[in-house]
Amino acid sequence: MLNKKIIAITLLFFCPYVSYAMFCPTNFNLVSLGDSIDSVKEKCGKPDSEKTKEMPKPEPQEWTYFTTQTVSTGTSYQATGTLKTTVTFDKDDKAINISVNGIGVGESTICGTPIQLNNSRDQVKAACGEPSFINKQGVDATGGTDKKDVVTEYTYNANPPFTFIFTNSVLTGTKP
Repeated sequence: MLNKKIIAITLLFFCPYVSYAMFCPTNFNLVSLGDSIDSVKEKCGKPDSEKTKEMPKPEPQEWTYFTTQTVSTGTSYQATGTLKTTVTFDKDDKAINISVNGIGVGESTICGTPIQLNNSRDQVKAACGEPSFINKQGVDATGGTDKKDVVTEYTYNANPPFTFIFTNSVLTGTKP
């Protein structure tokens, strides 16, 4: 009876640590989210493959589209103009505002395919195409952005293959 209590208390004590830790695919060493890239390489050994790429950091953006609009003047003559549509995205890549000619709307079919609040940038681009203008925060003097994340993937050819994902040299996730 006393042994069961000791085991239960021990498991409760180690449970938070184990829930954020994972085993190396090549041995039984533990690594945790937040470990450095060097620490993981030391504990797990050299990966079988390594990929590194620079990714722009997510940042708020405002996309502007101009769509052609034909207006009847009441005669046989029709005037052609443009309709300004603006979609604002938050740093998490979700549409938080859609305005058509300055009037906020929750959904619009101005591009043909419906777009709505909470759509991602990819969903809006699929519906409306490339925007005429993109307004970004954090733009430097040359028009580019200096905010980039370096994403590195270490793949171990275990059974099954296992990949550690590092953002700016810190372990942030895995994929099986």
